[in-house]
Amino acid sequence: MHHSDQLFTYGTLTFNEVMFHLIGRQVFSEKAIVRGYSSFILKGKNFPGLRINKTNSLTKGVLYTGLKDSDWEILDQFEDSFYQREVLSIKLEDGSTREAFTYVIRSENYSILSQHEWNSDYFEEKFLDSYLNMILGFNKN
Repeated sequence: MHHSDQLFTYGTLTFNEVMFHLIGRQVFSEKAIVRGYSSFILKGKNFPGLRINKTNSLTKGVLYTGLKDSDWEILDQFEDSFYQREVLSIKLEDGSTREAFTYVIRSENYSILSQHEWNSDYFEEKFLDSYLNMILGFNKN
């Protein structure tokens, strides 16, 4: 399958509610990982950025499939300019690999990352509800 309809997410977008808020519909999702990258919380924020980290690192996340051009327009606008969309090799739970788009931190912006790794359970418990309220209606013009 071609990667143009697939997005690997590792932070706030791993929550189906967040994706639904943004693109207005459910899309197929499954657990996945990317090797050689780590997700760190941005300084002063409660969401992460992904960066290359070659020391046996892997990042767990969710692979969404079935995204349309209109979804990409919303997602590209939603992601700040310190991210860039790149194609990475993603591994699924069944051991198969896919090529998928992923938003990673531009290397010139690594300084905005803290040393704290992202913890989705902590985010869900402490921040998800307020985050959903913050992004409510993001894609409504």
